[in-house]
Amino acid sequence: MQREYKKQGFFRFTPAEGGGARELWCMKPGEGGINTICRVLEVSPRELTMKDGKRIEILEGVIADYTAKMPFFSWVAAREELKQDRVILIENAYVRRWSGLVTLYIGRNTELREKNIYFPTYDELNKPQRRDIGDIIRCQGAFDVIVEGDIVGMAGDRVLVDDGTGVLFMALDDDSGVKRLSLSLSFGTPVIARGNVMVRGSEYILMARELKIKDDKHLLEELMEFMARYTCIMWMW
Repeated sequence: MQREYKKQGFFRFTPAEGGGARELWCMKPGEGGINTICRVLEVSPRELTMKDGKRIEILEGVIADYTAKMPFFSWVAAREELKQDRVILIENAYVRRWSGLVTLYIGRNTELREKNIYFPTYDELNKPQRRDIGDIIRCQGAFDVIVEGDIVGMAGDRVLVDDGTGVLFMALDDDSGVKRLSLSLSFGTPVIARGNVMVRGSEYILMARELKIKDDKHLLEELMEFMARYTCIMWMW
């Protein structure tokens, strides 16, 4: 069954065309035969040089549904359906990891169709969603999400962030313009960060392009919760 979006936030379920439609959140590398309905947020051409020296033009960009945003990669550049702000049905796509990020691949055998249905707007879908670290790790990464947690360790230009559901590394994206991540952060500092979570080896890394320390209004409460959690863990050991 697939979801068709209706006004006032309600859904109507109808038989899916070409198989059940998947939500974008928690698609994992290695999955294939994927059908999904999404809105195109970004799309642009790109030239790649193959191993044999041949140059090809592809399309890359970002798609979204109400569950998540996700980068995509199309091997065929001549895809009229892939236009910014269009709602499309994608049939028979597959998922791989590209530059550490979970990415939807649109192959030569992938069918695309524009859909005239009620769907969340471009502005609604372009906003980042808050995610628990545990869910991000379970789903093997995330694109443009907000993560809240406490600093629990430092390793060079990276820090460890714990939100109570899991732990991941955080580093600053090259375009963030923020200098020396460890300069203003210390053990127990509660932070809010926005960025992409990629996988390098066995490590999950949040590449933060926006980062802030929680304001004083919530700082004491967060620090007390943090210390209670870690005091309990140390007592158990």
